[in-house]
Amino acid sequence: MVITTIATTRIVLGLFFVVSAIANTIHFHDKGGLYETVITSKLALWGFGFKGIGPLPPLLALPYAYLLPPTELAVGVLFVINRWIRWAGIVMKLMLVSFILAFGLIPKEGLFANNQPIWDKNVFLLLSAWICVADDNYRSKQKNNG
Repeated sequence: MVITTIATTRIVLGLFFVVSAIANTIHFHDKGGLYETVITSKLALWGFGFKGIGPLPPLLALPYAYLLPPTELAVGVLFVINRWIRWAGIVMKLMLVSFILAFGLIPKEGLFANNQPIWDKNVFLLLSAWICVADDNYRSKQKNNG
């Protein structure tokens, strides 16, 4: 069995979401944990020092905070075991877009603060999820045509 780069990316991305779900569950009510962050943080949107809007109203923030860890765990496990990649990938991409909107795309210091490249990791995770879903779609079409 040959493990391709796409398979490795899919497994690592899935494990990242599983570990994130575990950490968010363990530290859910801690100071600075997921619950406090979702309830109090302003949406940074595009970043570049934008002060943000929000925080989210409790009607949106509470379900988001409580559903995020189990959703992260579910899509992470599905990616690791290579099942329902298309659907899990759609959910994963929606979560990643929400993270980008919440924390901003570019920090207020810019891309090269103190000559250090800074970029939101969620952009790379989003691109990785898109590649995994596109590969799954391609393989499904090849299997159906062949």
